[in-house]
Amino acid sequence: MRKLTLILTLGALVMLCCQCTTSKHLREAQKGAKAVPYEVLDNYYVRNDIDCTSLQRLIIDNERDFNEYFGAAALMGGMPTDINWKRQYVIAVLLPQTNRPTMVTPMEVKQNGNSVIFKYRVNRGNKSSYTLVPFAAVALNRPENPEELQIFFVEK
Repeated sequence: MRKLTLILTLGALVMLCCQCTTSKHLREAQKGAKAVPYEVLDNYYVRNDIDCTSLQRLIIDNERDFNEYFGAAALMGGMPTDINWKRQYVIAVLLPQTNRPTMVTPMEVKQNGNSVIFKYRVNRGNKSSYTLVPFAAVALNRPENPEELQIFFVEK
């Protein structure tokens, strides 16, 4: 019993340390961060062959990878947002599949050097008879050194 308690305590401490490190980096990135222009991607859907049983945070820099997750949904009154892959990249957050109508709304994108902070809001409705994968995706101007980017996803 003591070994189990010790193992659980150590596991909790490790998880707490990881969370504190992430929070520390986020606080540092927020100091002096400035709003950057972004384009909300409209008229797309998450493909139904994607396993969305947990939260996914995506950074996509090419059309082939984007098409693995998303499909275009041309609706009356609107076409899917164009993405210029030579000049832009996409960050997206996918929530787990749910039977509640859920809206994920991008609130702001800020940048401080190589740190990008993507803030979004989640609004959940009442249970329904269908399931969906709620998501939000935005296109940003491609950075000079994309491999050095550190992106933080923050739910407001």
